[in-house]
Amino acid sequence: MNDLTPSFERETGQVTLEGLPAGAAGEAFLTPVPGLDLAFDRVDGRLGRAVVDVAGAGGSVAVGEQTAAMLIRLFGQEARGVVLGAALPRGDEPQAALTLCPDPELATTLSSLARLYAVRATSPVPPSSPWWAAEAAELAERAGLPAMTGAKTGPAPAAPPRVPVLDVAAEVESLEKDCPHPTGTQWMLDPGMVPAGLFQFGLSPYSDLVVLRAGQDRIVVEALLAPGADRRALSRCRARLVIPAVRRILAEAGFTVVGSKARAELRLPFRPDEVAESWIEVVQDKRRPVRSTTGHRTRRALRWADAALRAERAPAALDQAATRADWSALAAAAWDRCRIDWAAAGDTDRAYLAARRRFLGPSDGGSHGVSD
Repeated sequence: MNDLTPSFERETGQVTLEGLPAGAAGEAFLTPVPGLDLAFDRVDGRLGRAVVDVAGAGGSVAVGEQTAAMLIRLFGQEARGVVLGAALPRGDEPQAALTLCPDPELATTLSSLARLYAVRATSPVPPSSPWWAAEAAELAERAGLPAMTGAKTGPAPAAPPRVPVLDVAAEVESLEKDCPHPTGTQWMLDPGMVPAGLFQFGLSPYSDLVVLRAGQDRIVVEALLAPGADRRALSRCRARLVIPAVRRILAEAGFTVVGSKARAELRLPFRPDEVAESWIEVVQDKRRPVRSTTGHRTRRALRWADAALRAERAPAALDQAATRADWSALAAAAWDRCRIDWAAAGDTDRAYLAARRRFLGPSDGGSHGVSD
């Protein structure tokens, strides 16, 4: 049973229906109607949290018409009463904990749509590809939400999606040669810190961002630009070398366009290996604060899990020469890196889940994206 228990947050005017916490790959988010936010586990697809706006006019408690209709579809006729009941003042008498269980069919469709959006954010298939809109429209129509995607339903494009040249076997070989180090200079291209659709993500964090030493006092940072990338958005982005432990920026630089890549050159005040742990990051605004060491490790753990889930699906469109064994090896390597980052972030539970997935593999064989 996937039961969710309600609680009320007076400061935000929201009722949260809470289930089990997300696992090693984190959550995929979806807002099917205004006033209702859903979060699904990216590994098993279950609904783990629903947040409902209940703040009415003049401090009253109310649920909007669209929100109420979706709650009833998803949780049953009693859902609106349970949500409102959680927000109403209670007496001193102890109350029995009420729970709601989502409809399996609708929850599965909404989960697929949420995970499709999550997959698209870091896929080597450009976000502008019509394949994404076609599949999102199909799932939204199946969920009774055709207006969500802004796209008309219909058959997927006949031509395969355009993707950069990828080599799964070479990615695995590079990961196996480059053993991870718990200290020293780390890096990642975080999709949550850069404009959507600006950079082209690779098969894993290893190939999202290329970092090259240029002598003793310079580091060159390169990222592949997405087709049709907004050059004005790129002009505001910065590459930075930071020390997360003290939230300090050691060096930063803007990007220039070199062919299909964005390149930044960092001039170092001293050797980065003189500090215990430094990170190279890309931000969409130089005013962005430096994230903590735990925050960096957590975000990269989630990106490794994202890469592992993609590899488990063995999407032929990304590398037609790759064998199933190549994809399996990439998934295993990505889950192992995910485990390392979760452990470094101090989250032993998610580190265990990543290790378990690495050895046991997927059990559902689900697909999230015909083009991915």
